[in-house]
Amino acid sequence: MSAESFNIVHIRENKLLARRELLVEAVHQNASTPTRQSVREWVAKQLGIDISNVFVRRIKTEFGRGRSLAEVHVYNDSKIARVIEPLYILARNLGEEGKKLLEEAKKRRNERREKKRKKK
Repeated sequence: MSAESFNIVHIRENKLLARRELLVEAVHQNASTPTRQSVREWVAKQLGIDISNVFVRRIKTEFGRGRSLAEVHVYNDSKIARVIEPLYILARNLGEEGKKLLEEAKKRRNERREKKRKKK
């Protein structure tokens, strides 16, 4: 069991992108920085939503303080998130499914490059 506690510092409503932007503080004295998955689970539990709608943008740890700040985007619908969030954020948050998305994108990019080479 980890000795970390979370606290929502700030919530901002972004109606244009249909999401809430949270700033979450994690206090973890004598422990490592919390994982993206643990932050996602905690936020989903606190807001009473599905974990597939929560995306951690970044976790910044303050050196020597045992405190981290996480930027989190919470979407109303996970389909909207897949359109708006960059591919690398999806890959970091979705685990194996995210890695598959990255591989498909690389494959499509390589196919486009090959078509351009053949035209020349």
